Formats: sequence, C-alpha cells, structure tokens
Amino acid sequence: MPTRRLPLATLLAGVAALFSAAATQASDLGFSARMPVSSYSDAGLAIATDTWSGSYIGASIGGRTAGDLDLDFHDYGLTAGAQIGYLQQLGMFVLGAEVQGLWTDELHYALTPGAGLEQDWSIAAKGRAGVALGNLLIYGTGGAVFSELKPTGGASSQADWHTGAVFGGGVEHKLGDNLSLRAEYLQTRFFGVDSVAGVARDDDLVNHSVTAGLNYSF
Repeated sequence: MPTRRLPLATLLAGVAALFSAAATQASDLGFSARMPVSSYSDAGLAIATDTWSGSYIGASIGGRTAGDLDLDFHDYGLTAGAQIGYLQQLGMFVLGAEVQGLWTDELHYALTPGAGLEQDWSIAAKGRAGVALGNLLIYGTGGAVFSELKPTGGASSQADWHTGAVFGGGVEHKLGDNLSLRAEYLQTRFFGVDSVAGVARDDDLVNHSVTAGLNYSF
C-alpha cells in the first residue's frame, strides 16, 4: 500500500478552519450564544447556571494516523462519524457519557515491511468530565473501543474484532441554546493483538485522531 504523508500542521489548520467556518455559518443563521447568568446565594456567592445538562447528538470529521504522532502523518486517513451522549452539570463541573462510531479511510498498522493490519470502523463508549467556563467546556474523556482489524499483505491472521482503550480531551463551545462546536484529540490503544506474519506474535497497536465536531442538544 503506498504511503501518503500530510503535514500535521496542515491537518490541524484544516480542523481549525472547519471549526471557524462552522461558527461563522451558525452566526449567519442567527444563532446567538447564550451567556449563562449567575444567580446568588444568601451568602452572596455566585452559583453557576446549568448550561450543559442534557442529551446531544452530533457528527465529527478529521484525520487519524497509526503509530507515533509526529510532525507528519504516516499512513494517514480521513475519519468521520457520529456521536450521541448525555452531560450533567454540577456547579462548574460537568460529567457525562458518550457513544461514538468512527469510519477511517485506510488506517494501516505496519507489522513488518510486507504485512500489517487495517482498521475501517471503531465504536467507542467513553466517559466525559470537565470544567464549564460559561459557554466554554474543557474536558477529558476515556473508555473502551471496539474495532475490526483485517490482515493485509503477508499477515495470515483472520479479520476479527478487538477491544482497546481510548482516552484524550478537547474543548467545546456553545453557539446557542442547542448547537455547540468541539475540537477533540483521542489516542486509541489495542494491547496484545494476535497478528501472525510468518511467525506467531502479539502486537500493541496505537492510533491518534484529531477531529472537529458539531453537536445538537435536546
């Protein structure tokens, strides 16, 4: 399989441009940002307004690469998918859970010069925890991921589903009562994958993704 290279800076710039364009589009459509209004307790202390509680559904797009995350993406692929989840705000803290499915174009794990594994789909069940600063949410996320890995080249293992760990973080910004934009980084790891390339061997596989997402809350 030919190797394609895309500078990391180019992909990040593209995600940032998508984030900016979506925000501009939302503004053009008349969505106004809802600034949370603080109420005050009898002691005179500010109490954060609940801005983030509720269910949401959305879509994400970006790039994903296998191996090390360096200045260039090796064997990079476009990744896109959808997510559904729920958030609960407790003062300035936000907790929640999300299920996300992502498709990736030719995500390839090289095992030997002539053998590897390829991943097309993944489904992740993740927890989310963060801090709300008005319309801005800064969060971390982590959980389990399930993906089908298919042999390529000289790999003689069978296509099979594997369970791994996923973790990362991001920022999300409210555009109005129902829409929000987010940028997210995720690292996915599969441990002890049984991959046979002439001899029996186990491999730990890793991939990285950077995506921009648009969520609709309800």
